[in-house]
Amino acid sequence: MDFWGLIISSVIALILLVYLFKQKNKSQLQKIFILDVILVFCWDIGILMQNLICKNYNIDPYIFEYFVYIFACSLPVAIFFTGLIFANTKIKLKKSYSLLFIMPMISLIMVWTNDLHHLFYINYSLDLNQNIYGPYFNIYSIYNLILYAIGLIYLVRYSIKNSGFFSKQAVLFTIATLIPLVSNVLGSIGIINMSVYTTPILFTITIILCAIAIFKFKFLSITPIAMQRIVDRMSDSFVVVNEEGIITDFNDTFLKTFKLSASDVRNVDFVDFITSQKLEKVDDKFIESILEKCKTTEETILVKKEMQIKDKYFNIEASGIFSKNNFLGTLLLLKDVTQHVIDRNTIEDKQSMLMEKERLAS
Repeated sequence: MDFWGLIISSVIALILLVYLFKQKNKSQLQKIFILDVILVFCWDIGILMQNLICKNYNIDPYIFEYFVYIFACSLPVAIFFTGLIFANTKIKLKKSYSLLFIMPMISLIMVWTNDLHHLFYINYSLDLNQNIYGPYFNIYSIYNLILYAIGLIYLVRYSIKNSGFFSKQAVLFTIATLIPLVSNVLGSIGIINMSVYTTPILFTITIILCAIAIFKFKFLSITPIAMQRIVDRMSDSFVVVNEEGIITDFNDTFLKTFKLSASDVRNVDFVDFITSQKLEKVDDKFIESILEKCKTTEETILVKKEMQIKDKYFNIEASGIFSKNNFLGTLLLLKDVTQHVIDRNTIEDKQSMLMEKERLAS
């Protein structure tokens, strides 16, 4: 079972690599993901060779750990950088990042010299439940867990920020990262039976889930964080509501305009939100009529009716969001017309003053 699992894992990783290398103009996020796949693929190959050669030629399986741990020690660092790049769209490589490789290098030295001190393994076996670990192995495991956890936090946190808590991207990231993490922890403490072949297979499942995010949700073909920053810099506020009229997305300008946090408006009914702002010249029925009309047409509806929010004025542009004639929601753009209103009022005041002066003069 382990043998065929490793073969399938290797084939899937190889197919992913071929696909990713064919992509042109690769982003930094795509490049680090390629590195993740390469590390998993080489890990699979190393364990596969261990499986084949040791059984057929009666060779000490620990010899292959010299090769396998090169990739096993590097993968946590690569996953950490994957999360970091996803969170920032693009990063500059700093000298301080080189400190992350100190522990993997020490770990490799410990593995390669284990026969001299047995600080990594006291007894090595292909069955994890029969392994007896040395004191350094715990340090190695904790370091890896920390890097995995930080990478997971970056991936899930910024996926939720862009797409919402229950988005497919956030769910995929959570499952993909937790599968090898939780399984190895349970295997290390003896709750479930695992072999050294299980871990690379589980990481391949992680790669498959990430691949679904790439191919199905175009996760790496566009840069979600960069797109979010673009809309956050817009001078006008925008809000996306679903077919039930619930707010699902918005930009930073919207939050600053209303002086709210994301948790105050996400998953809130838009009509209720408008009502809570006590807007002048706007009623519930008026907003509801706009949302209903957007469900039947893809044309942009421009509402030239000024909404006064404290000391600012807005007009609404509403557009239905459709996919293959299926209504998904409504995009509401709140165009700031404050300066226009101020200029208009100033002109009207001056005209009134001129008319009054002409009346007095006459």
